[in-house]
Amino acid sequence: MPLTPKEARDLGLGKYIVDRSQHPGYYASIWPSVSAGLETLGSNFRYRMPHLNYNSVLVTVISNHWQKGGWWRLQNMLRYTEKQGYTVGLEEVDDMSTMPADAIGIMRACAAMLALDSGFEWCLMVDTDAHLEEDTLVKLLQHDRPVVYPMVIALDDKYQGPLSSPIMKPDIGLQPVTWATMCCMLFNVKVLNCLDAYAWHGHDYHFAQQLAHYGHRIHVDTDTVVNVTRGPARHPVKTWDEFWGDRKTFYESRQSDDRDRDPPPGFDPAFDEGMVDDRGTYWAVDSWKYTGVNGPMHEDDGEASDGETHTDS
Repeated sequence: MPLTPKEARDLGLGKYIVDRSQHPGYYASIWPSVSAGLETLGSNFRYRMPHLNYNSVLVTVISNHWQKGGWWRLQNMLRYTEKQGYTVGLEEVDDMSTMPADAIGIMRACAAMLALDSGFEWCLMVDTDAHLEEDTLVKLLQHDRPVVYPMVIALDDKYQGPLSSPIMKPDIGLQPVTWATMCCMLFNVKVLNCLDAYAWHGHDYHFAQQLAHYGHRIHVDTDTVVNVTRGPARHPVKTWDEFWGDRKTFYESRQSDDRDRDPPPGFDPAFDEGMVDDRGTYWAVDSWKYTGVNGPMHEDDGEASDGETHTDS
């Protein structure tokens, strides 16, 4: 039968009882709780290192030039992920390109640094041509791997090239690969400490090499499929005139066109979840409309679209 504290002290063992904050063996460990992340860890909690905000995810979108159907799918994924108990943030990274798409590497490096600076545990990098499913992020997080991608399938019939090596087939579980297309990528943010800005430039194989040099292998979740509206760009197959014509069209669109932030087809604000603001933008997470599309990388005058003043928290 164990000794009571009094019995232990009577035996001269009181110095070993840590029952007061002044005791020399008392070490304070006080972590603010900012989300329900602990509840989402389940049995993984037994081996996870301490973190300020368990299972928090910063979703970084590379540019804001959404392909049709991308924005509302992303919004629905964010809402679903929050409902499962995860903490989610969203940042569309400024397009820094002089020529279309020439600064994607810089933008991804910027997204990585932002995730490191802001204290999130995970970072999901997404391109604007991805058609995410509602449960895409949750399914990737549940693998608890340092680097995991969904399986990407191109909807564009013109693209016939590979999207990973080896080439993956759906529904064969989590598979290690040499490389995979950099369209949708989930990282434990600590992995990003390994990579300098140069690592994000170049092609998909080059990026996989950078990860491999630090002992990280990409895994593809073939049970989690993300469609993309177009295959990777292969400009060398185009004629000179086609190439520059496409560049001109894309540049003008990026400079002038309103962004496609429409709601899902058939959306009914009276019965469906989410809302559409007075500018036609769909928000699945209602409170996020107050921050608009401006996050910590932007100045904010505090003026919301509803005429009230709000501040980002």
